[in-house]
Amino acid sequence: MASVHANGSIERANIKFVNLIERTLSLTHTKLSDKKLINSCLYDLNDIDYRRINITNNDAVLLLINQLCAIVPPTETLLVKNTCQFLANVIQNDLILQGRTFATCGRWILDALRFSQQLAWSSILLALRNFLIIGDFDNINQYLQSLLGDKGLLNKYLRPQDDEWTELNLQAICCLEGILTNKKSNTSISKEYIHIIKDVVLNTVSFLPCSNHNTQYYSKIICSCLRILRTIIIDKLMSVSSDLIGEILGIVQAFLFYEIKDYVPIQPQHLCPAAMNLPERPHVVPKCKNQKVSKSKSKKQTTKKSIPDEKHNVATENKKIYKYSSESEVSDTETNDSVLAESKVRLETVRLLQGLIGNTQAREIFGYWPQIVATGSRNDARVLARSILKEPNTKVRQHVLSALTELLIGARPFLIHAEDVQPTSFITFFGTVYLMVKELHFTLSLALSIEKNAAVLTHLLKCVAALIQGTPYAKLKSGLATKLIRNCRSHIQHKDPTVKVATFLVFEALVWNDPITPEIKEILAKQSTINPEPEANTSSINDITIQEEEVDIEDLKNSKIESINQDKFSKDKSISSLLRVCLNNISNKTTSTPVQLQSLKLVDSETQIILHSCRALEIIAGCLENTDSSHNNCSLFWNIVFEPMTSLAQHEQTILREAACDCLGTIGPNMFTQLTRQQTVLLITILMGSVRDEESAVRAASLRALGMLITLPPLEEDAGFLMDLADIVCFGLEDQNLGVRIKATWALANLCDCLARRKCNEDTEPIPLEILLLKLYQTSVIAAKDSDKVKCNAVRALGSILYICPDREILKDTSSGLDALITCAVLGNDMKVRWNACRALGLVLSHNPDNILPSSWQEQVFPALCNLVCHSPNFKVRTNAAWALYSCKSYGKYTPTLWKSIVLAFENCQHVPSYVEYSHRDTLVQQLCLTLSHLAADTKVSELQNVWTEIGDHIENISNYIKKFQENILPEKVGNLIEAKAHLEKCVKSAKSSQEQRIATTLANLFDRTSHYDNLDILSIM
Repeated sequence: MASVHANGSIERANIKFVNLIERTLSLTHTKLSDKKLINSCLYDLNDIDYRRINITNNDAVLLLINQLCAIVPPTETLLVKNTCQFLANVIQNDLILQGRTFATCGRWILDALRFSQQLAWSSILLALRNFLIIGDFDNINQYLQSLLGDKGLLNKYLRPQDDEWTELNLQAICCLEGILTNKKSNTSISKEYIHIIKDVVLNTVSFLPCSNHNTQYYSKIICSCLRILRTIIIDKLMSVSSDLIGEILGIVQAFLFYEIKDYVPIQPQHLCPAAMNLPERPHVVPKCKNQKVSKSKSKKQTTKKSIPDEKHNVATENKKIYKYSSESEVSDTETNDSVLAESKVRLETVRLLQGLIGNTQAREIFGYWPQIVATGSRNDARVLARSILKEPNTKVRQHVLSALTELLIGARPFLIHAEDVQPTSFITFFGTVYLMVKELHFTLSLALSIEKNAAVLTHLLKCVAALIQGTPYAKLKSGLATKLIRNCRSHIQHKDPTVKVATFLVFEALVWNDPITPEIKEILAKQSTINPEPEANTSSINDITIQEEEVDIEDLKNSKIESINQDKFSKDKSISSLLRVCLNNISNKTTSTPVQLQSLKLVDSETQIILHSCRALEIIAGCLENTDSSHNNCSLFWNIVFEPMTSLAQHEQTILREAACDCLGTIGPNMFTQLTRQQTVLLITILMGSVRDEESAVRAASLRALGMLITLPPLEEDAGFLMDLADIVCFGLEDQNLGVRIKATWALANLCDCLARRKCNEDTEPIPLEILLLKLYQTSVIAAKDSDKVKCNAVRALGSILYICPDREILKDTSSGLDALITCAVLGNDMKVRWNACRALGLVLSHNPDNILPSSWQEQVFPALCNLVCHSPNFKVRTNAAWALYSCKSYGKYTPTLWKSIVLAFENCQHVPSYVEYSHRDTLVQQLCLTLSHLAADTKVSELQNVWTEIGDHIENISNYIKKFQENILPEKVGNLIEAKAHLEKCVKSAKSSQEQRIATTLANLFDRTSHYDNLDILSIM
């Protein structure tokens, strides 16, 4: 019934609007129109609630605007006032002014501002503001000259009369905001007017509120000024110089505590940065696939993230003013509420700070930390650390915490230098940083204990995670993390899922803090009293009651863990409360998806640490490094983890099934050996079954996990698993989804690498290659024509298959595989595909290519590799092409050509096509030297004349490379040089002509470190 009434009310308002427009049009048709009737119609039009209006006949409204501008003289004050109110309303209703109508309206508003009386000024300024926001100016600077020039029409409204702020001042400042809000034209505004606007704003905010101020107008004016400064920064209308940073932060410091008890108003001061000459270096964080690590972002991205509701705010601020527009800066409920108006000032202050953070280098901001973030003491300083505790408005607290989080992320390279030093008369900068870090720990810990709002609590926990990631606990006194985490633990079972997720982020950050300190190990292994909230359908693991007690290491070492089943391990002190809560969340299907996912990520983070460092076993189970109990706890750990994984494999949530596959794929060799046979079979069954999942993300994750597990020695020896895996990856490569095919071909390449390793191990169970290789080969050839990300692993697989195959008859047609490798090596823009193809060719050439490849393989392979080794723009491709030539055992008729190509490659490597290739140049030269040595050892006496014809003019250049290589190579790697020298010395003895003897002698001297060339001897060869 209410909706019907509302629809009827809207329909009546639209009918009334249309009728009034038609009537007013008829009245304004001529210049002799009745001004009183027009005024009456305009009054009725302005009395309509434009929130209910949908303008359908734009032409009629535009025509009315043209006629009003033509017949309403600027001196008719009341008519001007009503006309301006009408203009403001229809513009706010998304009416687009263009062409002649736009120009006419713009000139009329300026004339009205110039000649009208005071009664109309507020309405004129309102119409002007809306006009500036939507205007599509051909030359905005010409219009601004009339408003802000030496005799600008807007200037007199920008200063308070008798030190009293009025609605006119507010509307004038809002006009400045409207100029910059217009995205169509603000980038074309000249620097002169941007600086004028900035100076006006800075002068405005420097006025302190006094007793005769209307505080409502003053607060709104300050808000508008702060938004103007934020727009200047975010839209990059002015370069963010050090002076501007100091001015902005001085304003932030002044208004961050605006009208908060015990903080008197202060005038903004220009802040100067402290001397913070810290050596900046990258903050290295151990990484895993699922770890959520904050990365450095572009300024555009940072701005969007740090001000999440920016778009909404702009829309709210600049739209739907209507007839109530004089009070537009706050909602209707805020109009008479000074408390909300004051909190709005603080909110805009923090948004301004966020805009500055997002568009300024962290190094430039860090110098102001003692004045803006934390002083290192607990007094009433005007810093963010105090604002978190003093700010009464929840929305402002959220933005303060978001700003602090961004500051902490950007300051990691500096915070790692914090050091707890002995107090002296002079505090070092490292000590100053420590004091700030210490204060932030204290502040956030206290805030965690008193904060009740779930949204603020979520931001607070994310801020804590950022602080933990940047704090070098190993260099500080123990206790900081303990006090902080003590107040985080209670939120693990918070009723709000977002708070739970944020809490797990805190513990994940703690897990990845490097190096892990004894304090952190104790925190993660600690038992705490956590009473899970009752949930329906909870499993037995959900009924665990965790007692407050420390882990007894000796009891743990002596316990018989392998005999503990699931009912018993729920009471085992070796399993930390954190891990138990994670497993509880994973296994309980009534838990929200984000909480389950973050629990999986945290479990996966801990398993990744197991893979990379045995110290993680202390973190997870609280046991000693490298002890028998470590392995037992490892097995127990996976017993616990594996149970919920099996249920998740059939879970309806895609993202959880994907994360479960990722988690299973992280099992390392030590943990895998602790699984029972039944668990191993179940593990493989789940993953192989997931390859046929209806969701592509799960199919891709399961193939990736299988590709990781193939590297484990126990599975490498399992012939049955390898045969099954071959079928699975071939099935995956038929998938329509590219992501699935990418993971499938990666698993295929790993499988083929595994088969190649088995070839060298006679103790492994044999596999019927006649059946297996043909299917893998045909699949790989097809994959080599797919996307580049598929090709790069398909060529790896092809190389291994052709290397393994004992006879070309097994593969029936090896020409297609060779063609695929050569095509991928010489064509395409993906250099990873090309160097992998070269590597694969080298693998094939290293093992009886005459028995596997077509008889014409030399005519196909050597010209292609010679071209790559000389001319490829990518040095890694050149290096791998040279390695492929080095791997070949015989060169046939191509020996002279190869000599020439390698010499040319030496010369071409001096011309580096891109600076990024410099780091690969030395590796390329070393490989060319090795390849030349190998080629020399295969050169026959009958080929010496042709070789000399190709390289005789370059012998000294070659000598320089070889000598430099000999000086830098390790003694154990000189075998190729010795072999080349010995072979050429034999050629000297077996050569039939004196010229061949001299050539062989000269070439042999290339590989002799002590030899020096005589130009006459070289010339005599000719």
